[in-house]
Amino acid sequence: MSKQTLAIVGSGWAAFPLTQSINLSRYNVKVISPTRTLQYTPLLASAACGLFDFRLAEEPIRRQHRTALQYYKAAAESVDLQKQVITCMPSVEDLSRAPKPFHVEYDKIVLAPGCEIQTFNTPGAKEHALFLRTTNDARILQQRLLQMLDAASLPSLTEEQQREILHIRIVGGGAIGIEATAELFDLWHESMRHLYPHLDGKVQISIHDVAPQLLTTFDQSLSQYAMQRLKERKVGMKMSSHIERVEQDAIYTKEDGRSPYGMLLWATGNKASPLLEKLDVKKPEHGLPRILTDKYLRVLRPDGTPLDSAFALGDAADVEGQSLPTLASVALQKGEYLTNELNKPESEQLKQPYDYKSVPTLAYIGAHDGVIGGPSEARGEKAWLAWRSGSLAWTRSWRRKLMITISWFFAWLNGRDISRR
Repeated sequence: MSKQTLAIVGSGWAAFPLTQSINLSRYNVKVISPTRTLQYTPLLASAACGLFDFRLAEEPIRRQHRTALQYYKAAAESVDLQKQVITCMPSVEDLSRAPKPFHVEYDKIVLAPGCEIQTFNTPGAKEHALFLRTTNDARILQQRLLQMLDAASLPSLTEEQQREILHIRIVGGGAIGIEATAELFDLWHESMRHLYPHLDGKVQISIHDVAPQLLTTFDQSLSQYAMQRLKERKVGMKMSSHIERVEQDAIYTKEDGRSPYGMLLWATGNKASPLLEKLDVKKPEHGLPRILTDKYLRVLRPDGTPLDSAFALGDAADVEGQSLPTLASVALQKGEYLTNELNKPESEQLKQPYDYKSVPTLAYIGAHDGVIGGPSEARGEKAWLAWRSGSLAWTRSWRRKLMITISWFFAWLNGRDISRR
């Protein structure tokens, strides 16, 4: 029997289990993604702040023992779900000619294109803010931090100018924004202030969020605990803050007007991938546009009937009637479920529906302190230890688990090493 062609659009948490564990003796697997690695998004802030090397915050799709898997560095521009053809645009620069679109035919498709950063069309945000979605973003953030410290060390500056340059503003009070705040706080207080003693007391971190409190996905008591602890550490919190525009060295808010910064990190919510706009599928009437699926993760047509040849998972998809958050844990579980189902004999596939298993939500708030949400709530050092061990759990290989552990040990022994770059 000839092998079916399985096309996978994306390389994130939902797609990765399929790329690593789908049976290549049964499927011709073709992965289409602009990124050739899985980005360990929960680890990016730690990598940017010198806890371990950037390479440990990503995992390659290609494996030496799975050379039959085909990877195309390209973006899926559109998908004809009836003719079962994907139109792709290369994401690699061709040295000899302009990139030209190409087509990939398939028997089955897994749509996992993920989401993009939501800037709410704020003027200047894309041009001047930093983001934290990839290891390259983490590198840029680290370099910006070093440039900021070097700029503030020049002898011609007044103290007011130094403070403006050393003001880090983070837009977004969710887990990504809070953990970036925590890592930057630790980096400065554990390592960098000893290397830049003349700047001690002048570095300021401020969080801006349109919501009235931080970590809104957590119980209110945990949110208030996190805010109180951050306040004690002199982290500025601008709640109900509406940013109207962003310039190269300042943001402008409805409430406070001009607020200068030396580094601006944008860590707000998600918006739909451009691919979704072109897909003729069922989508929610309200909220974030996502591909609606049945309980077996099959894509639903606009009339609500499932497509047997198309599946959707990750941040870009949601099970109809069972809305789940855009979390890495949800995407990973869906990817593992679909991998197991597609590896079964065809007659036995999709007998058991997808069932999400709730996992605790963790957030690190700096200084060996954290919060855990869910059935068993916790806070303090216990939550930090759970968050730290959870960092290892995200990695998909023992090699990276070991190397991250070794890096932690040397960071504890000798401090973080971004100053040496």
